[in-house]
Amino acid sequence: METIQQLREELQKLKEQCEEEESRKSVATLEKLEADDLKKESEKQMNRVVEKSSDIEAALSERKAHYNYQMQDLERERDELMRNIEGLSSREQEWRRAYEKTRSELQVDNKLPQKDINFTKEAPTAAEENVSDISYSCRILIQNPYVLQGGYALLTFENEEVAQGVIEKGKHNVDFTDGREEVRAFRVQLGRVVTFEVNMTISNTKINIHHLPANVSEETLKDKLELALYKSNVGGGEIQSVEYNPKNNTACITYKEDGVAHRVLKTNNHQITVGGAMYKIVIAPVMEIELSKLQIFSGFCNRSVLLSEIRNQTDSEDDIKDLVEIHFQKQSNGGGEVECLAFSCKKRLAYFEEDNA
Repeated sequence: METIQQLREELQKLKEQCEEEESRKSVATLEKLEADDLKKESEKQMNRVVEKSSDIEAALSERKAHYNYQMQDLERERDELMRNIEGLSSREQEWRRAYEKTRSELQVDNKLPQKDINFTKEAPTAAEENVSDISYSCRILIQNPYVLQGGYALLTFENEEVAQGVIEKGKHNVDFTDGREEVRAFRVQLGRVVTFEVNMTISNTKINIHHLPANVSEETLKDKLELALYKSNVGGGEIQSVEYNPKNNTACITYKEDGVAHRVLKTNNHQITVGGAMYKIVIAPVMEIELSKLQIFSGFCNRSVLLSEIRNQTDSEDDIKDLVEIHFQKQSNGGGEVECLAFSCKKRLAYFEEDNA
């Protein structure tokens, strides 16, 4: 009986072991199925990644080719710009040379003529001298030079009616050595002209002081300036007021007597002593500058005529000028007395003055 019971127990154990193995087998099967599903999903994802990678590579290749084309275009543009810069540089050098040449040709000698000067009277004494502010006035005219193109002629007649008649006729047949040539007459229009008057007055009682020492109180500076600049050895005199400007660290001194400012300005090496240290100051005149009578205008030259291109001639410039002047001086050609004439085969500059005729 014990043997049968043992066998039953062993059989039961075997059954339990079989059930455990079956259970493990089922779990393993499920895990294998899940692993297979994961593998399939991974393969799908891998395929999508590969496809996407191929698309990205194709897009990158396309972009790279596009960028290469753009780089080639930019390099061509750069090369063209470099050539243009070189061309502009050479043209700028040519213009500079032409400008320097023209400036040297148009240079005016402004030497003043010598004058004979004789003694007439003694200088007045200090008591007799009535010193006043120094006033100066000048009129300034600014105008751009007129550019006379190569092959063009510029004539100014003595009579305005003659110039207007030449312009109204328009076409003129001028006889040159190489034959007759038709030229056209035009009005001469100037560019913008600016004229103004500058009035300047230098005070005879006030002076400005610059280069004052910093970090010194206003009262101390006023006292030191008044003490240094009233002395007779610097040309000074009794001081009416001292005004200090802290913004630019300058001062203005007003004397009571006329002419003191002029005397002080003639003295060099002005100094003041502050806190045991010596400071050099700069004295400058007090000037009032006024701009007046400003005019900006442009207009036509009523007595001047511009003749169009004269190019098909082998004569020299002087011969062409002579022939043009001869033609337009004849009354039978509608001309008259020529006051001034300019002609050049190359571009030149011409200057105009105010017509006081």
